[in-house]
Amino acid sequence: MKNDSKYTRKDFLKTAGSTALFAALGIGFYGCDTTDSINGTEVRPPAGGNDAIDITNNGNTITIDITKDSVSGLNQQGGWMLVRDATTLVVNVDGSTIRAFTSICTHAGCSTNWRFTDSRFECTCHGSRFDTGGSVVRGPATRDLQEFSVNRDGDLIVISK
Repeated sequence: MKNDSKYTRKDFLKTAGSTALFAALGIGFYGCDTTDSINGTEVRPPAGGNDAIDITNNGNTITIDITKDSVSGLNQQGGWMLVRDATTLVVNVDGSTIRAFTSICTHAGCSTNWRFTDSRFECTCHGSRFDTGGSVVRGPATRDLQEFSVNRDGDLIVISK
């Protein structure tokens, strides 16, 4: 019997075998880019005139005006935010110390799936946790988050990447 199909038995078996393996290992077919910013503020630089700007992202420099309502949580200990467009996590560690890190998880590169509880950042893609110094406290990540330089000038926070 001649098979005129371009999809061969071998192709079928490769696809079926891969699917069976993923299912057996509990690996789903979904992406790692769902948003979860529980207990924090996800912020995108607003469009519009300069009067509306709470955060500016100029390449490797992020400036945050903490007098604005959308980012005022950074004035308090434990206040944090994900600046999605700048792939940056910002946290008020102790009421006055502000730290900033890359939001690109060192495990699988997820960048928008973060929550902050009990002084820990958690990447909700795969459960890696990091302390407020960016150090891994629970895997699967094995490398710390990259920290950025933070300078505070009155009500302005300037982050240099």
